[in-house]
Amino acid sequence: MDLVEFLRARLARDEQIARDCASAPWKATPSGTIDTDTDGPAFVAKAENDAYAEHIARHHPARTLAEVAARRQLVDDYEKNAWIIGQGHRTPELEAAQAVRESVLRLLALPYATHPAYQAEWRP
Repeated sequence: MDLVEFLRARLARDEQIARDCASAPWKATPSGTIDTDTDGPAFVAKAENDAYAEHIARHHPARTLAEVAARRQLVDDYEKNAWIIGQGHRTPELEAAQAVRESVLRLLALPYATHPAYQAEWRP
Protein backbone atom coordinates (compact mmCIF):
# COMPACT_ATOMS: atom_id res chain seq x y z
CA MET A 1 0.00 0.00 0.00
CA ASP A 2 1.42 3.38 -0.96
CA LEU A 3 0.76 6.72 0.71
CA VAL A 4 -2.06 7.68 -1.68
CA GLU A 5 -3.84 4.34 -1.19
CA PHE A 6 -3.41 4.65 2.57
CA LEU A 7 -4.90 8.15 2.63
CA ARG A 8 -7.79 7.20 0.36
CA ALA A 9 -8.64 4.25 2.63
CA ARG A 10 -8.50 6.38 5.79
CA LEU A 11 -10.60 9.13 4.19
CA ALA A 12 -13.17 6.59 3.01
CA ARG A 13 -13.44 5.24 6.56
CA ASP A 14 -13.74 8.74 8.05
CA GLU A 15 -16.46 9.53 5.52
CA GLN A 16 -18.40 6.34 6.26
CA ILE A 17 -18.31 6.92 10.01
CA ALA A 18 -19.44 10.53 9.56
CA ARG A 19 -22.30 9.51 7.27
CA ASP A 20 -23.39 6.88 9.79
CA CYS A 21 -23.66 9.64 12.44
CA ALA A 22 -25.12 12.41 10.30
CA SER A 23 -28.85 12.02 10.91
CA ALA A 24 -29.14 15.09 13.16
CA PRO A 25 -27.13 18.27 13.67
CA TRP A 26 -24.78 18.42 16.63
CA LYS A 27 -24.82 21.38 19.00
CA ALA A 28 -23.37 22.30 22.34
CA THR A 29 -25.92 23.83 24.68
CA PRO A 30 -25.93 24.62 28.39
CA SER A 31 -25.88 21.48 30.50
CA GLY A 32 -29.18 19.71 30.82
CA THR A 33 -30.81 21.08 27.67
CA ILE A 34 -31.32 19.67 24.20
CA ASP A 35 -31.54 21.97 21.19
CA THR A 36 -32.19 20.68 17.68
CA ASP A 37 -33.17 22.37 14.43
CA THR A 38 -35.15 19.35 13.26
CA ASP A 39 -38.17 17.36 14.33
CA GLY A 40 -36.02 14.24 14.15
CA PRO A 41 -33.95 12.60 16.84
CA ALA A 42 -31.60 14.42 19.14
CA PHE A 43 -28.37 12.89 20.33
CA VAL A 44 -27.06 13.81 23.75
CA ALA A 45 -23.57 13.21 25.05
CA LYS A 46 -22.66 14.09 28.60
CA ALA A 47 -19.45 16.06 28.84
CA GLU A 48 -17.33 16.83 31.87
CA ASN A 49 -17.46 20.53 31.10
CA ASP A 50 -18.54 23.03 28.45
CA ALA A 51 -15.18 22.86 26.66
CA TYR A 52 -15.62 19.12 26.05
CA ALA A 53 -19.18 19.65 24.85
CA GLU A 54 -18.09 22.40 22.46
CA HIS A 55 -15.23 20.25 21.14
CA ILE A 56 -17.58 17.32 20.48
CA ALA A 57 -20.17 19.53 18.77
CA ARG A 58 -17.57 21.25 16.58
CA HIS A 59 -16.47 17.88 15.21
CA HIS A 60 -19.90 16.97 13.92
CA PRO A 61 -20.30 14.79 10.80
CA ALA A 62 -20.84 17.72 8.42
CA ARG A 63 -17.47 19.15 9.39
CA THR A 64 -15.80 15.76 8.99
CA LEU A 65 -17.36 15.35 5.54
CA ALA A 66 -16.10 18.80 4.50
CA GLU A 67 -12.61 17.95 5.75
CA VAL A 68 -12.64 14.63 3.88
CA ALA A 69 -13.69 16.40 0.66
CA ALA A 70 -10.91 18.98 1.01
CA ARG A 71 -8.29 16.33 1.74
CA ARG A 72 -9.44 14.26 -1.22
CA GLN A 73 -8.90 17.28 -3.46
CA LEU A 74 -5.31 17.49 -2.22
CA VAL A 75 -4.76 13.78 -2.92
CA ASP A 76 -6.38 14.14 -6.36
CA ASP A 77 -4.13 17.09 -7.18
CA TYR A 78 -1.06 15.09 -6.18
CA GLU A 79 -2.12 12.14 -8.35
CA LYS A 80 -2.97 14.33 -11.34
CA ASN A 81 0.43 15.99 -11.23
CA ALA A 82 2.21 12.67 -10.67
CA TRP A 83 0.55 11.45 -13.88
CA ILE A 84 1.65 14.58 -15.78
CA ILE A 85 5.24 14.17 -14.59
CA GLY A 86 5.07 10.46 -15.38
CA GLN A 87 4.14 11.33 -18.97
CA GLY A 88 7.52 13.02 -19.34
CA HIS A 89 6.42 16.60 -18.72
CA ARG A 90 9.23 17.26 -16.29
CA THR A 91 10.43 20.69 -15.37
CA PRO A 92 12.25 21.80 -12.24
CA GLU A 93 9.18 23.85 -11.29
CA LEU A 94 6.76 20.92 -11.68
CA GLU A 95 9.02 18.60 -9.72
CA ALA A 96 9.49 21.15 -6.94
CA ALA A 97 5.73 21.70 -6.73
CA GLN A 98 5.18 17.93 -6.62
CA ALA A 99 7.67 17.61 -3.77
CA VAL A 100 5.60 20.16 -1.84
CA ARG A 101 2.42 18.21 -2.63
CA GLU A 102 4.05 15.04 -1.33
CA SER A 103 5.01 16.84 1.88
CA VAL A 104 1.37 17.86 2.28
CA LEU A 105 0.24 14.24 1.85
CA ARG A 106 2.74 13.13 4.48
CA LEU A 107 1.26 15.71 6.86
CA LEU A 108 -2.28 14.55 6.03
CA ALA A 109 -1.28 10.99 6.93
CA LEU A 110 0.28 11.96 10.26
CA PRO A 111 -2.97 11.87 12.29
CA TYR A 112 -3.28 8.22 11.23
CA ALA A 113 0.24 7.31 12.40
CA THR A 114 -1.12 4.81 14.94
CA HIS A 115 -2.94 2.85 12.22
CA PRO A 116 -1.29 -0.54 11.56
CA ALA A 117 -0.90 0.21 7.83
CA TYR A 118 0.93 3.51 8.43
CA GLN A 119 4.55 3.31 7.32
CA ALA A 120 7.28 5.08 9.25
CA GLU A 121 8.92 6.35 6.04
CA TRP A 122 5.84 8.53 5.43
CA ARG A 123 6.58 10.56 8.55
CA PRO A 124 7.44 14.15 7.56
